[in-house]
Amino acid sequence: MIFLSLLNEFFKRKPMIKSKFYLSILLCLSSLICFAQYGDQFENRGFESWANFGSSSDTYEPVHWHSGMTASGSYSGWLSKQIDRSNAVRPGSTGSWSVKLWPKSVMFTIANGNLTNGRMNAGSMSVTGAENYNYTQRSEAPFNTPISAVPDSLTIWVCFRSNNTYNAQVRAVVHGNADFRMVSNGSVEPADKLVASAIVSFPRTSASGGAMTWKRLSIPFTQNGPCNDPRYILLSATTHETPGEGSTSDDLYLDDVLLVYNPSIQIEDLNNNYFVIGDEMIIRYNLSGTMSPDNLNKAPNVVIAQLSDANGSFGSPVELGRVTTNTSGSLEVTVPMDASAGEQYRVRLVTTNYPMVSEDNGFDIRIVTHDAVEEDLAEEEIISVEVFDLLGRPMRDGYLAPGIYIKMYRTTKGYTVQKFLVQ
Repeated sequence: MIFLSLLNEFFKRKPMIKSKFYLSILLCLSSLICFAQYGDQFENRGFESWANFGSSSDTYEPVHWHSGMTASGSYSGWLSKQIDRSNAVRPGSTGSWSVKLWPKSVMFTIANGNLTNGRMNAGSMSVTGAENYNYTQRSEAPFNTPISAVPDSLTIWVCFRSNNTYNAQVRAVVHGNADFRMVSNGSVEPADKLVASAIVSFPRTSASGGAMTWKRLSIPFTQNGPCNDPRYILLSATTHETPGEGSTSDDLYLDDVLLVYNPSIQIEDLNNNYFVIGDEMIIRYNLSGTMSPDNLNKAPNVVIAQLSDANGSFGSPVELGRVTTNTSGSLEVTVPMDASAGEQYRVRLVTTNYPMVSEDNGFDIRIVTHDAVEEDLAEEEIISVEVFDLLGRPMRDGYLAPGIYIKMYRTTKGYTVQKFLVQ
């Protein structure tokens, strides 16, 4: 208790030198909550789980994704199976399955292959009829995907094989609290519940029956609706952007859909503004948004701490340390032994995936040599000196085994702590 009391007094002193030991006490007293940064997502976004797979009635669909087999509407009984599970997966996938869609000839017209996280409704004989739509059904959990914020973009891997020049399409909308419809003619209902949309039409990636050529699409969301209350997200993917187009020889494969949220990184706190060369520096930071997207074939994100020169310039920064992470946390680094004394140092963070550079810590940092500490002490009257190990245990006898120790000086101006090495 006496030691903790001294520690409390020590923290009141400015400038001050804090050791890793003292800071570890503070970190133990506060809980740092790390959380996944992926945000709201589609369920089963890799299409790995399938319901009723192997059923003789051909009713299986990817869990939480739907096509004609679970459609509503007066003509739903006319719909036939136009999706299947496929072991053709995108490059770099860690999964085993994708979903395949294809068009089919029905009543002298082409019925496009269609997949949605909502529900299909077949209510018209006309391919562009207003009663043909995909919709969010709020009363049935399998047919809706709640969301609380608008993503920055929708990313998805596609492979579209065709012998014609028609385009396939992926379309998503964020909407308010309604059984929202994406109608086959391109309209949305109710229009006053539209929050944002992301849409892309894309050409074939290879010829029908040809190579499995995959492409990762990144589709930005545009907040183009009158509603500003995001509640649900509805996605539709179809073999052709225009109903009735295409050929029965076409097919579309989808894999690993991911909603991406704008990332950011900020330095939240430094443990001090005064360091002795060789001291530990703790940099607490907040990392938000989508880092290390799992459908992007890149190395995991690394957070790197950089030190400016003595004038605060990052023209040639010095790396202090790094950690592989996607979440908020802290970096424990060491002030370089070859650093020059100075009073205008700054610290910043950079990330690798997604690449970002943070603002600096926001205030000047003083770095001094051990000689400068001794000079400061020479100007003060030392009342007492105590030595502790890194566990905070006082060292009473004169013998010190090799290791790192903490020396606490009580002076007429307060307390000063110095770390030293016994070899």
